[in-house]
Amino acid sequence: MRAHNISSKIATTFALIAITISCSSTKTVNQAQKKAEKPQPQIAYGDLIVDPESEYMMIPVILSGVEKEYGRDPISSKIFDGKSSGSGTIGYNMIFYNKTNGESNILLNRKALISKFEYLPGKKEPENLNNQNGQTNQPKQNSSKQVSSQPQNQLLLFHIIDSDTNADGKLDRADAIVGYLSSLEGKLLQAITPPDTQLISWVFDEKSGAIFITIRKDSDGDRKFTEKDDIDFVRVSVTKPNVGKEIIDGKTREELQKIMLNSK
Repeated sequence: MRAHNISSKIATTFALIAITISCSSTKTVNQAQKKAEKPQPQIAYGDLIVDPESEYMMIPVILSGVEKEYGRDPISSKIFDGKSSGSGTIGYNMIFYNKTNGESNILLNRKALISKFEYLPGKKEPENLNNQNGQTNQPKQNSSKQVSSQPQNQLLLFHIIDSDTNADGKLDRADAIVGYLSSLEGKLLQAITPPDTQLISWVFDEKSGAIFITIRKDSDGDRKFTEKDDIDFVRVSVTKPNVGKEIIDGKTREELQKIMLNSK
């Protein structure tokens, strides 16, 4: 009888082990199936962006399957029609394709989010029609055909999110938005606004050849950009672009503080 009880206990133990292994295997299979069912991000492309005045066209690069996860709208881009200075878009990179020679290059060499891009206009330079200090053998031409007062796109201004400044695990419009300038072929990319700030707006002054940019700082250090944070302005040269210098210095701020807040 005792031997029978021992044998029964051993059989029961093996049965429990088998059931445990079976449940564990089933759980592992179910987890693997769920993981396989979850859509994995795939490289996709937005609408072609074409500037008739440029040799280059742009192809926005996106990741399908991440918009719903991050609560973002899918990419939307506009074909350049010459009436606006740029186009709103959401993408993770940009391919530049040369319509003449068929060559292409990629704008960014790192993961980032392009929240917007804009064309930066400038004036066409007049051609040197003749030598004013002497005679020329070149036939006289109609200057009205050589000089145009219409704006010509010279540079691209990108609004790029490339740092998770609020540490929430994703890149989105709540993070810092840094301004970058590039050539029309998507090369010579250069940051022009300070890190940990958001680019708000800009104006281009043709006479000085400078961009004046409005930025918002995280002045209270809470890793958020709100209306409570300070607004500042930076100046950037388009011929030698670099991170812009603030145009309101400390002395001016102190004087303004006394005039606006301390006067009786």
